[in-house]
Amino acid sequence: MCDKEMILTLFTGDECPPCTEVEEAFKKRYKEEISSGEADIVNLDENEAAQQFWVEHDLPLAPVMVVTTDNGKLISVIEAQELLEAEPTAKGSG
Repeated sequence: MCDKEMILTLFTGDECPPCTEVEEAFKKRYKEEISSGEADIVNLDENEAAQQFWVEHDLPLAPVMVVTTDNGKLISVIEAQELLEAEPTAKGSG
């Protein structure tokens, strides 16, 4: 029986210009998932448990996205740059 839920988490940090850009794109793209608890944004500078998870799994520098089970098992690491590359450009709109 496998009824584990998967959670998408964006790890960010303070004083990190790329983090701000990625965080905005993440909020737009995963608005429903954030509302339902299926996605989250965590600031590594403010969350000690997240820092420990980041170190234990030797994750790349923030911003970085991870997919975990609801009990915290790491499933996948996704470079945050992929989120920006997937964003449609807003040039010429208005």
